[in-house]
Amino acid sequence: MNHVRDMHYPEFKDNIEVEFKDKGSKHKDKCHKHREVILECGLRPSDAFFEIEDNKVLRGQEFVLDRLRIDVSCLKKPVVKLEFSSIINFEVEDDRGAEHEVEVDLLFKLIRVTNGEKEIVQSWRYLYEIDVENRIDELEVEMSQPFTVTFCDKPTSDVHEYIMKVEGRDFEGKFDTMRVVKPDLSAIAQDQC
Repeated sequence: MNHVRDMHYPEFKDNIEVEFKDKGSKHKDKCHKHREVILECGLRPSDAFFEIEDNKVLRGQEFVLDRLRIDVSCLKKPVVKLEFSSIINFEVEDDRGAEHEVEVDLLFKLIRVTNGEKEIVQSWRYLYEIDVENRIDELEVEMSQPFTVTFCDKPTSDVHEYIMKVEGRDFEGKFDTMRVVKPDLSAIAQDQC
């Protein structure tokens, strides 16, 4: 408890005392003293090399990029912040016709597995598309671009596995390479106050 005398008004200096009470400080101190922080990193990161046949990326390909296991059973109301980063790399061209089109459409899925049950908790779409209608001979694209996402999950107090997958949805152009490399999944968890 703090007491402050008002020095701006001398006639009231002995009569007025202002009392400050911080009702939340005990709650904050109690909460911060007992908050455990758990950090987990990916177990087996694996690059995704999409199979290409006759310069066409084969449809329906899906890859596990990284996974981690986190035990939050000691937390009453856990919150888990997940971070994922990777590099999307491709070389593609289009040299047919008066119009040229290049497209890469990927779907990243974050899956939570708890007691054998799988659930997609979040998904993100990566879309790179170029359409050129002027009369050029060909369109060539070499791309190396970071792809990073974060997500906060509020799971049950249990052991969870998080898996990041990538799925190839649509591709246009003649591909030399199509890959997602240097995947990294990490998680930090703590109790909510």
